[in-house]
Amino acid sequence: MGAASGIDVSVIITCYNVESYITRAIDSALHQQGVTLEVIVVDDASTDNSWNIISQIADPRVKSIRLPANAGPAAARNAGFNIAQGEWIAVLDGDDAYAPNRLTFCLSHSKADVIVDNLLVCRESDGAEFLMFPTEAFNALSPLSAADFIRGKISCKNNYTLGYLKPIFLRRFLNHNRLSYDTDLLIGEDYQLLLECLLKGASCIIEPTAGYRYTARSSSISYRLSQNNIHRMLEADHRLLGRYSMDTATAKAQASRTHDLKQELAYTQIIDFLKQKDWYSALKTVALHPVTLWLLRRPLEVRIKRLFRTS
Repeated sequence: MGAASGIDVSVIITCYNVESYITRAIDSALHQQGVTLEVIVVDDASTDNSWNIISQIADPRVKSIRLPANAGPAAARNAGFNIAQGEWIAVLDGDDAYAPNRLTFCLSHSKADVIVDNLLVCRESDGAEFLMFPTEAFNALSPLSAADFIRGKISCKNNYTLGYLKPIFLRRFLNHNRLSYDTDLLIGEDYQLLLECLLKGASCIIEPTAGYRYTARSSSISYRLSQNNIHRMLEADHRLLGRYSMDTATAKAQASRTHDLKQELAYTQIIDFLKQKDWYSALKTVALHPVTLWLLRRPLEVRIKRLFRTS
């Protein structure tokens, strides 16, 4: 291992108002075993104490950047990618962490262009920890195809999709294909970049261990996509469709995703209309998209889960 720079991995940590977590994230990267690395921390104009914490880190492997204005996770990651010197680039959210051997295990797949591993979900509300994806079903997807990635959901036991994966990219592959994060996206930017790699023919190998510790924060239980974010995701998908040809399985998976996003958009519109007490517009949207009646059960499910949280 090792690029011309002598650095195996550039770990890009993006940070926005995560003062309670950022030290843990940085430490987990610095304590990776068996690899040489640099840690590039990009603060996306945090308004809390995050930048002060980052600025006090003296480890010479840490490089820090503070964006002048909040630009979103895609722009923050691109800023880190632009100065990365490692053979590989790994991403880490500022409120998450790595297991100590994550990078060593992943980089054992040296012939890959992209490497992904399972995630350990660490739920703040009750302290529960569990694998994001069932081990056998997840490992069976290797090497990961574009069609399987777009289908996304491999378990009916939770709402997690493959879009949550935190890939490790071969920097040479990204540079050769001029790939970076889509800065028009505020949500789903990880999904979009990995999909574009797959459409470019990347070999994406699955490492069977779960080296990424994903923090399911208490505030995320009631999270819901906004109309604006769904529109951005649909537009980003449309741009990809204009740039790449897809085989039959991939095109079918993409058509299903587009349908699901449009139904999610209709559902979001209905919820917004109900909040505004615009009953006519809500009923009209339900009439145009009857499947949203099934989706409307979700607010009730969220309330039940708050009362009877199980793993």
